[in-house]
Amino acid sequence: MTHQTVLRHHWLIRCYRAQLKVGLRVLTAVWIIPPPIAAAVFAWLRRTEVPKRGTVVKQSIRSKIVIPIVILLGLTALILTLVARWHHAPARQSGTPSTGSTLLPGENQQTHGRLDAWARPMTSNPHELAIAYARAIWTYDTSRHSLEDWQGAVSAYADPTGAAPTVAMSLLPLMPEWRQLEQRKANATVTDVAAETTPALKQLEDSDDAPNGWHAFVISGKQRTVLDTETTVVERQAVVAVVCAPTCKFWSATNQVQP
Repeated sequence: MTHQTVLRHHWLIRCYRAQLKVGLRVLTAVWIIPPPIAAAVFAWLRRTEVPKRGTVVKQSIRSKIVIPIVILLGLTALILTLVARWHHAPARQSGTPSTGSTLLPGENQQTHGRLDAWARPMTSNPHELAIAYARAIWTYDTSRHSLEDWQGAVSAYADPTGAAPTVAMSLLPLMPEWRQLEQRKANATVTDVAAETTPALKQLEDSDDAPNGWHAFVISGKQRTVLDTETTVVERQAVVAVVCAPTCKFWSATNQVQP
């Protein structure tokens, strides 16, 4: 290898290494490459620094050219892939909102898969939670959500560590009933929702057996249901118990209301 050939190879190595350093700094700045990986590559570059002009260049200089080229090509392919994904991202975002997404303040339309009436309030007021639970179990729209969506929203009223979520969902329709409602494009809303206590429930609340913060109510409301073109209004009632310590959570519920 002549002296001029060595110089040309020497210059190529410095060129490729400079491009690699610039690429690493850019990709690290935008968090495409983690800083530890970039630090390792920079350390390798320092260890394999090309001899200065005028010094003897060993035969391994060829590998020092090939390795930066391979790394540079890999980084270029990565950048092109990310650019292509970013280019198509707005088209995906402009589609139908995903299930369970949150509405921004000021929006009037409800999110697909979750109704506003299902929202659980974070409150220490047991009466407020009982009212919200009544609204959640008597409001649905088969054209906007699945039974699983509804069950998930209602179970969120309860402590997830026990059996309470299953009990909270027990007042919802079973799957065969839900299929029939879907076939008839059913939806329902509830008005005049109330939560009242009774002497019997008050006695239970004051007993030594009741957990701290335990409260029970008879919840009621008028459910307006649309089945195809038929509309009916039905009086609904249930008993719900909540525990507030201090944030209120669902405790138990039943459709069996004693006079």
